[in-house]
Amino acid sequence: MLYTSNKGSFVVRNSTSRRIDVDGLRKKKIDKLRALMKKEGLDALLLNRIENVRYSTDARPVVSMWFQNSYSSVVTTGGDVVLLTVPGDYMHFKHYMPWMQDIREMHGLGRAEEVAKVFSDYKVKRVGFDQLGYDEHQAVAKAAKGVELVSAGGKVAEERAVKFDEELAIMQEASKVTEASIRGALKSAKAGMREYEIAAEGEYAARKLGAEGMSWGLATFSGLNTGLMLRHDSEKVVRSGELLIMGYATIFKGYNTDITITTVIGKPSKKQKEIYTATYDSYLAALKVTKPGATTLDVHNAAENVIVERGYGPYSFSRIQPILHGVGMNVYEPPFSPEPGKKEPSVKLKPGHVLAIEPAITLYDDLKVGGCRIGETLVVTENGYRLMTDGKPETHESLYEN
Repeated sequence: MLYTSNKGSFVVRNSTSRRIDVDGLRKKKIDKLRALMKKEGLDALLLNRIENVRYSTDARPVVSMWFQNSYSSVVTTGGDVVLLTVPGDYMHFKHYMPWMQDIREMHGLGRAEEVAKVFSDYKVKRVGFDQLGYDEHQAVAKAAKGVELVSAGGKVAEERAVKFDEELAIMQEASKVTEASIRGALKSAKAGMREYEIAAEGEYAARKLGAEGMSWGLATFSGLNTGLMLRHDSEKVVRSGELLIMGYATIFKGYNTDITITTVIGKPSKKQKEIYTATYDSYLAALKVTKPGATTLDVHNAAENVIVERGYGPYSFSRIQPILHGVGMNVYEPPFSPEPGKKEPSVKLKPGHVLAIEPAITLYDDLKVGGCRIGETLVVTENGYRLMTDGKPETHESLYEN
C-alpha cells in the first residue's frame, strides 16, 4: 500500500517489520520477563493488562474499552506461557497462533477458578500480577489457596519500556502510519470543516496503511478549544485565523506512536506566532537535554524554563499535564515525567526508552488566541536521542519566528 502526501510517500509493503525474526523477538521478550521474575523471587506472572498480554503472547486483542478484561496470560520462570481468552476469540487464536501451546477459555463466571487451575497445573506458589481489582484479587486468592500474590505491574511496565532493536524497527514503521494520519488530516483542514471531519480524514489515512486502530479518539481541536485543551474532536466549525491542534496516535502491529502538531487556518496573528515560537523553542530545549542519564525532571525543567522566560509561565503545560510519557505497546507507559505541581516521578533515561515529548502553552483567558502544543516520538540512544517521527506542518515556517 502507498500513501502520498505533501511530504512524500509512505510505503508499508516490503516493510522492515516483515523481515524481523518474530520468533526470536518473542523469545527475547519472554526471557526479559523471566529475568524479572528471577530478580523478584517469583514463580510466575499473571498478566491482565492488554499490553502485557500482547507482549507475552503476541495475541492481537480487540481494540475497545469494553474488552479490557477479556484476556490474561501466565508466564512461568521455566518459560511456559498460557493465554486465557474469552470464548469468542478462542477459535481464531488457536488457528493463528501455532506458537502457543496452551490456550484456554476464560469466562466471566468462574474466572478466578480458571486462573487458579493454571497455577495448579504449573505448580507455581509465588505469582506477580500487573493489575487486579480488589474483588478479583480476593477471588483469585481464595481459589488459589497457598499461592502468594505479589503486585508487580510497575516493574513489568519498566521492563517493557526499554525496547529491543526489533521493537524499535517496528515502531519506526509505525511512526510513518501516524505521520500519514497527520498529513491526511492536514490536507483536509480548512475553514468551514468541522473538527470531527478533519479527524475522520486522519483516521482514514492511518487505516489505509494498516493501523489496527487509533490509540485514542484523534484529538482535533481548534480556536477556543485549543485554549481550553479540549483533547478530542467536536462539532465545532474551524474558522479562518484559528489555531488547530492535532494530537494523533495510532496502533500498528501492536505498537503506538504519538505526534502532536499545531497549525493555523489562514494567517496567524502576532500573538499566535509568539506562543507557537515559545512552545517550539521549549520543545527544542527539552530535546537538547534528552540523553542517557538525564532525568525526566531535567527534560521537564528545560522546557518549562523557556516558557517561563518568555512570560507564559501561568499558561505552561506544567499546570495541566506532564511534558512526556513513554510509548510502546501502551501509548502511556514508563518513563513518566512529573505531574502538574509536583517534582515526581523523575526517571533516569536509558537507551531504548521511547518517549513522546510535548510541551504546550494554553491561553485559557484569551481564547481568541487559543493554545499551542507540539510533540514528536523519539528514542533515547547511547549518545542522545533519535527522532522517530516528523509531524511539522507546512505552516511551521509562517508560525515560527526563529
